[in-house]
Amino acid sequence: MKKKLQQQGVNLIELLLTLGITVFLLGYALPSYQRILEQQRQNSELARLQAVLSHARVIATINNKQLQVCASHNGQECDPSAYLSGNILIVTKDNQQAVHFSAGKGYPVVFPDSVISISPLSKQGLGGTLLPCTGFSKVNPKAITLSAVSRIRVNNTVSNSLTDLCPK
Repeated sequence: MKKKLQQQGVNLIELLLTLGITVFLLGYALPSYQRILEQQRQNSELARLQAVLSHARVIATINNKQLQVCASHNGQECDPSAYLSGNILIVTKDNQQAVHFSAGKGYPVVFPDSVISISPLSKQGLGGTLLPCTGFSKVNPKAITLSAVSRIRVNNTVSNSLTDLCPK
């Protein structure tokens, strides 16, 4: 009975070995977890921007009007300084009437120009690129590009001049 009582418990070597393995696994898993979180943030913002541009394209085509996509603080008017909030506003080009507002998730959205014009499908517009600034420490930046004929695609090659517009 005395031998059984002496063998119960954990000695110091077993405890240190368990702690060492735990620290090693956490050190390996944490950077991977941070990369996954950054990828999810980026994919979420890219999907939101694609949806906003697709919505604008459909509205432009149905109403046969040219629209503009811009940054906005309040959802009523375009404000180029509002890009930090990530809020996107769709307005008519002729009288700047608000058509749709998409609230951002707190990530800045960079516009190389202050607005992007969207024409109905039968006409050509200028196109443009939107870059969600979700942080690029672990993931390469991706942008949404709108072609002159209003085709929307994810752009994996983003110029440094565009990423430099993101706040640090």
